[in-house]
Amino acid sequence: MLKLGCRKKNNMAMPLKFQFQLAGVDFSRPSSPYRKWLRMGGLITAFLLTAVAYWGYLHHLTHHVRPVSHAAATTTATATAKAATTGTDSMTQKAEAKIAAAGSMLVSAVQNISSKATATMAPASSAPMETALQPEAAPVAKAVASSSVMISTQPVILRPMRVHTDEEKLLWAAQTAFANVIDNAGKNPDAYGFQGGDFLSDAKLGEAMPVYTIEESARAGYRGGQPVKPLLKPAKQWVFPVLMGDRVCCMVEVKQSGHDYAPGKGSKSLAMAWNKIQELWPAAEGYHPMLLVNAAVPGYYFTVPELPVQNITDVSEMFYLHPGTSPADVILASWR
Repeated sequence: MLKLGCRKKNNMAMPLKFQFQLAGVDFSRPSSPYRKWLRMGGLITAFLLTAVAYWGYLHHLTHHVRPVSHAAATTTATATAKAATTGTDSMTQKAEAKIAAAGSMLVSAVQNISSKATATMAPASSAPMETALQPEAAPVAKAVASSSVMISTQPVILRPMRVHTDEEKLLWAAQTAFANVIDNAGKNPDAYGFQGGDFLSDAKLGEAMPVYTIEESARAGYRGGQPVKPLLKPAKQWVFPVLMGDRVCCMVEVKQSGHDYAPGKGSKSLAMAWNKIQELWPAAEGYHPMLLVNAAVPGYYFTVPELPVQNITDVSEMFYLHPGTSPADVILASWR
């Protein structure tokens, strides 16, 4: 209920004061708490309305798009396309100019190289080569064609492949066999003739010793007293002494099969027998023992051509208490 009225005091007329009541709540008193709430609510409402209006203003400024006529849009697009085409044409012209300049430099460089090569080489008789180019061909095509023609006239020199000699192949196979012996001797040095106090790093490979054989036809026609040395033929087999100082520790074998050279094993027993042979018939006294093999009989033999009696002896004879030589006719007869 809403009430409006005025009050009197001491039967005297007082200025008219409005009384405002709403639903039983008196808002006319200054000290009324409802009056304060009403004022605060009005202020808040006014602030919110102001904020909403300002937001609407900003939204209008940022999202409002002015209409553009179709003619204006068409004009703008055409201008943009023309600018892009003009820029592309200018870039294409610049690129072609650079390519032409590079082609000219390439042609001049190739011509200089060709003139120098022609001055130092004898002219070769050949038919002239002509390259047909279309009139509208680019300068780069001319440069590439000219350079290809000039370069093709220069001969190509191929370096021949180096062929290794038999001596080199033999030495490589011997070094491989020597390396295998040293590797195995690190685990069992006595099996390869090394003694206590020997350093495997001090071991070295000696000179090749050729091994010989006697062909079957020569063995069949041999007569007692006939010299043995003229009958000896290379057996395509070699032994290399493995030396520790002047002592032969073992022998390593190399065999030839066609054009290949195969490294063999190390033999301590052959080295021991060879040391005994050199002790009995030393080179200082003019003796030159030679090793022999028979493909049908295992093991090695030797002969000392300087002895008065022609001899061929099994190397195992050197392990006896009183070693000696065997007559050549007896051994060759046993090989038949």
